[in-house]
Amino acid sequence: MQELSDIQKAAAVSLLIEMVNADGRVTMEEMCVFNFISAGMGVSKETFNLGKTLGYEAAVTIVKSLSPEQKMKLAKDLTDIIDADNFAANVEIELLNDICHRTGIDIILNKK
Repeated sequence: MQELSDIQKAAAVSLLIEMVNADGRVTMEEMCVFNFISAGMGVSKETFNLGKTLGYEAAVTIVKSLSPEQKMKLAKDLTDIIDADNFAANVEIELLNDICHRTGIDIILNKK
């Protein structure tokens, strides 16, 4: 799979942060999964800081340009955040559905 650019990594970080915060409960398990995902992507401190400040709309727009394989990896990462604390809140599922719909991940899933 092609490596993400720094701006694409920042967009992924932004959406992952949205997911961590979605239910208003930030757990240690979610943070561990987030840190593991970020390390796997090779997120630098600068890219992390950009991701923190990047708005949701901008992040979604950037993610739209990812390859289908990259989008599927992000969807898995978002799902891993949801599953981290063994509690899937409705707001987390709604956020995942919104991200999938607005970035085209749902179209990829429906083709499989």
